[in-house]
Amino acid sequence: MRTVTIEYQHRSEPAWAPSGTYTDLAHHLLTISVKGSLAAISASESAVRPQIDRKLTAARPISRTEIESGFVGSETKALWLDGIHARSDAKPDAKTLMGRALEFAIDPLGDQTYAFKAVRSKVPLVLSSGAVSQVVGASPDDARLWLNRPKTWADFLADTEILLDVAASVGATPPTVRFPALAQAVNDLATVSDGDAIAVVPPELLAEDTDQTLKERAAQWAYGAEFSVVPGAGPNLVATVTFETTLLGDLSITPTLAGDKITLGFDWTTRPVTGAAGRAAFDALIAEYDWLKIYYGSGHTISGGKCFRSAYTDQWFPNWQFKNLANYNVTQEKPVILVGQTLGLSIGTPKAPGQHDDSLFGYCHDIFNTGWLASDDGSMELADFVHIDDATNLVTLIHAKGAGSSAVTREVSASKYEVVTGQAVKNLRHLERQSLTDTLDAGRHHLIAGAVWHNGIRQPDRTGLIARVQALPIGYKKRVVILQPQLTETEHDECANGQASQRRTLKMKQLNTLLLAARLSANAVGSDLEVWGAA
Repeated sequence: MRTVTIEYQHRSEPAWAPSGTYTDLAHHLLTISVKGSLAAISASESAVRPQIDRKLTAARPISRTEIESGFVGSETKALWLDGIHARSDAKPDAKTLMGRALEFAIDPLGDQTYAFKAVRSKVPLVLSSGAVSQVVGASPDDARLWLNRPKTWADFLADTEILLDVAASVGATPPTVRFPALAQAVNDLATVSDGDAIAVVPPELLAEDTDQTLKERAAQWAYGAEFSVVPGAGPNLVATVTFETTLLGDLSITPTLAGDKITLGFDWTTRPVTGAAGRAAFDALIAEYDWLKIYYGSGHTISGGKCFRSAYTDQWFPNWQFKNLANYNVTQEKPVILVGQTLGLSIGTPKAPGQHDDSLFGYCHDIFNTGWLASDDGSMELADFVHIDDATNLVTLIHAKGAGSSAVTREVSASKYEVVTGQAVKNLRHLERQSLTDTLDAGRHHLIAGAVWHNGIRQPDRTGLIARVQALPIGYKKRVVILQPQLTETEHDECANGQASQRRTLKMKQLNTLLLAARLSANAVGSDLEVWGAA
């Protein structure tokens, strides 16, 4: 690898001081490292980076796909999202997420109209820091990466060479889509049509290191420009442009695609004399920055030199599990109450000699036979069962509901899940330690309070369970399980693989939507949601 450096100074006057009073002096470094056919450019001055990108003619940035495949990993720490939907007061144009593993925080329904513009995630790279997985920042559309600053010049060179090696190897592996629920870039304009709206959306408005003069210029155009759009053929359109009440004229816009980069061609078809200065300012602005965002009725949006498709796609609920219920009555939620007994004392108790409790409650009793298990069935229940795994401190709330039929050919039914899913969401608050303690304690004198087991052995009351809840450590794991065997594994697979009828597939999509919304609510309180069907 060969590296050259350019050192320079930047002198400027602070905006707050009278002219000629003070001079700010900043020292900057620009490095260019070349290995094979790839080059890495590092610039300490943020404002110079887009200028370099625009002036380069002997090289092109590596593609969005290559950046995403090579430098976007798991455990996403930060995610910058750009809205591809038509602008609305009810939905942000852009948003930023921060967390520990944001790939699990994406709303698979509501976030489908956002494309990710930048990300910080853990990538399996061993750099000078010595960490097995390195947190890497990546902006795929800009072909830009950023890391923590190396300690020495030698470390900087070594890290740069590793990054170049990874970039060189990306083409040998299939492309990776890290966030499939988000809007995806497309490489074909054939289906782009019905130009609908245009906005000036400068990302520099949100950047902390943007030059103040540029930020003011960005704000002026973002809030002062208006476009009245008439669609043309395909992605082409004509917009009547007004800037701060001054009519600039009619602007013909022609998008073309070269590789994965969208280029916009502009031609003023009408030129009012009063708009001459505004047109010149607009032309200079657009020549320098990719600030225009164009929305299409076909569901596409051109933004930042890329074209994204934001049309709705059905998402599949990911946490289905199918259990062997061969020895249980899938239509019977609760056991038959034995003569002289209560429901709590009938759970898990044989119905007759040689006949086990074959209800879904009986299944829960049998399957959760280690750790603490208690039933709280009733009108104000926290769940049908609560379980605590002594080994992992996993707290699980179980909600059970019988299937509408025991036939092996029974079909999917979203309505069979609506009530039990609503109960699960309503009771998410009971996953918190204090709420769970208070609710269990408040019901200790109910008849159902006798349904308590530890390692499969029935306990006299809830005293030990309540003490175990109070002893849960900080950060204990949480889970909600919905047991509803209406859906069989065969029916699930046929709907997923396109073997089911359109009617059954539609019902499966409705069920997925219901459960995805519930899972999002569970994720919001730090829990996951599993749904158990019949194998």
